[in-house]
Amino acid sequence: MYGSRKFDNELPFDRLVIVSNRLPITLIRGREKNKWQVRQSAGGLVTALTPILSRNCGLWIGWAGIMEQADLDGILTSAGHNIGCTLKPVMLTEDELNKYYFGFSNEVMWPLLHDLQSHCKFDPAYWDIYKRVNRKFAKIVAKNIRENDYIWIHDYHLLLMAKELRQMGIENRIGFFLHTPFPPPDIYVKMPWRTHILEALLDFDLLGFQTSRD
Repeated sequence: MYGSRKFDNELPFDRLVIVSNRLPITLIRGREKNKWQVRQSAGGLVTALTPILSRNCGLWIGWAGIMEQADLDGILTSAGHNIGCTLKPVMLTEDELNKYYFGFSNEVMWPLLHDLQSHCKFDPAYWDIYKRVNRKFAKIVAKNIRENDYIWIHDYHLLLMAKELRQMGIENRIGFFLHTPFPPPDIYVKMPWRTHILEALLDFDLLGFQTSRD
C-alpha cells in the first residue's frame, strides 16, 4: 500500500502509473561524454497528465529515447523531481526499435488505424518483436508498481500490455486509451493478428476511444 495520503478529490487509487512509448522528457547529448541535457517533451499527453502525476507522486514508464545503456538513474531522478513524478526507463535495442516502433507501430498499426491499409507492411518479424517489447514494458511495470496503483496504458504501441501483465499475475486495475481512430470491421479484418489483439484488449478493465463509432 502506498500510504494514507488524502487528496481533495479522494482518488480511488493511491498512485497513478502512466505507461507510454516514450517518457515525457527528451534527452539531448551534451558536449562532454556521458553528459545529457533534459527537456520536457511537448504534446498533449505530457501537458494533460503531468499535473495529475505530480499531485499524487505518480510514476511514468516509457522508452528513454536513447539506444545506449547509459546510467540514467541520476538524470531521471532529477528530471522526475522537476516534473513532480518518478520516471522509469525501458531500454530498447536497435533491432527492437526498428521492428517494434518503426516497423509494427508505424508500418502496420498507424496506417491500419487511419484507414490506409494499402500502406501496411504485415511483416511477421515485426509482430514477433512487437510482442517481445510489450513483454519488456510489462516486466518494468510489474517490477515498479504497488498494490493499489492504477495502471494507465496509452496508445497502439502497447496494445498487448494488459495481457502480458495478467500473465505475470498482476491484479491491479489497468486502463487503456487509444489516441487515434479505430477502423471499421471491414478494414480491421485485414490485420493478420486481429484476433490476438482484440483478445488482448479484453484484459484491460477500461478501454477509451476517441469517438462512439470507434
